Amino acid sequence: MELRQLKYFVMSAEYLNFSEAAKHLYITQSTLSQQIKQLENELGFPLFLRNSRHIILTEAGEEFLPFAQKTIQDAEDGVQRLFDLQNVKTGTLRVGVTYSLSSVLTEGLLRFMKQYPNVKLEICYETVNSLLVLLKARKLDFVLSYKPVNEMPEIDTISLFENSLSAVVSSTHPLAERKKITLSELQTTSLVLPSRELQARMMLERLMEGKDFVLTSQVELNETNILLQLVATGNYVTVLSASAVFGSKRFKAVPLDEPGNLMEASMLTLKGAYQKASAKEFIDILLDTDAVKRRAIISCD
Repeated sequence: MELRQLKYFVMSAEYLNFSEAAKHLYITQSTLSQQIKQLENELGFPLFLRNSRHIILTEAGEEFLPFAQKTIQDAEDGVQRLFDLQNVKTGTLRVGVTYSLSSVLTEGLLRFMKQYPNVKLEICYETVNSLLVLLKARKLDFVLSYKPVNEMPEIDTISLFENSLSAVVSSTHPLAERKKITLSELQTTSLVLPSRELQARMMLERLMEGKDFVLTSQVELNETNILLQLVATGNYVTVLSASAVFGSKRFKAVPLDEPGNLMEASMLTLKGAYQKASAKEFIDILLDTDAVKRRAIISCD
């Protein structure tokens, strides 16, 4: 049994299509099929049920898959440990970032690139749920995100700063003069809201639990920048973390006057997973950036 055969099997299980798997492995479909067949012969069990259009995992394939995934990951972790023992900062670092914290990443990203030019960075912007799926599948080394609303025992968190969920308005909007605002007051505003897979919306839905009213919006978007473009017209109000407009003179974040409205910006890692030296360095750099430290000071005021 060879490691490459396990990789071929795992990729085929992911796509459930030999043609697609072969394309992502940069080999021919015939080579992939041959290697899978050799693995099945060695194991003594078929791993896939095949027909002319697609493949599905057999019961044996489903049972074998997590062991194959762990074997591949353990081998990759072992290679990474050797690099780390030699203090060689090379390889690839895969970072996931939610849209609302993209501005927090920039300063740390530039410092890391300058300090470790031999490390290739892969940055993935997605919703927190999508990023957590990738993190659990070990396709990301860590995630920069607000702490998930629901507790996740398999995830470790490193706190960066706290941030209030706020009504975000144009600096020319009448609400820009307010210090705080209640959820009930938002009923009379023209709302444009983040879509339900974004963390700000998840937090808003939690704050709305038990209320005897609902908030209606004209638009729901999963793109923060477009939401802010609408708000910039001065006609609309949205609900985001205050960090989304931190330092901007065009917008004002008015904290929601509701208990439990704080969001905790965090670094999320997979509990028990080997952490690359480059990942530790990146996290240390990020914690030392002005972008994080200024927000941390404000959250303590």
